[in-house]
Amino acid sequence: MRVVIKAVIFDLDGVIIDSNPVIEAFWKSWAGKEGIALTDALVREWIYGRKVADTIKGLFDHVPDGRKKEIERAGYAFDSTMQPAPVPGVVGFIRSLTDFQVSTGVVTSSHHSRMLKMLADLGIENNFTHFVTADDVTHGKLHPEPYEKMRENMNLPAEYGLVFEATNSGLQAATATGMYALVTGNDKPRRASR
Repeated sequence: MRVVIKAVIFDLDGVIIDSNPVIEAFWKSWAGKEGIALTDALVREWIYGRKVADTIKGLFDHVPDGRKKEIERAGYAFDSTMQPAPVPGVVGFIRSLTDFQVSTGVVTSSHHSRMLKMLADLGIENNFTHFVTADDVTHGKLHPEPYEKMRENMNLPAEYGLVFEATNSGLQAATATGMYALVTGNDKPRRASR
């Protein structure tokens, strides 16, 4: 079977920027303060590829509202100040897609301003034609809404889209739309077709 790819869509954390180890350390610190044993399964389910609000709801739902707000403020402050390195090889790959005039996009659980800062720090903010961020959707990954929105924005039939994701929740979201997807990074690498 021949597959024709017309657009490549990237997750941000764990695919473009190598941020997942520091993100995990941040949330483990807060979990420790609240007496939560943060297992690998909980990290995969509630941290990687999730909005800050979703992580708080999943891990800290039992803590008082004032403490939740404190954790949320700390989460956004941490997100906006981190300076992760790029995932090795990804900047050159993204630039080559631009050279070959392949449409590219970013679908991330981050807010738009954070995403643009991270891409600008790597000098690739102009290498993408489309973006979908936490600001653009009601439901985060693992719900398919972020990738459905990207397909609509790109006017892209599902069979022509290839997604690079860092998490199983992102993989589920992407493949639920019918696109091809490859998960890399902190979860066990695996591939899923539409």
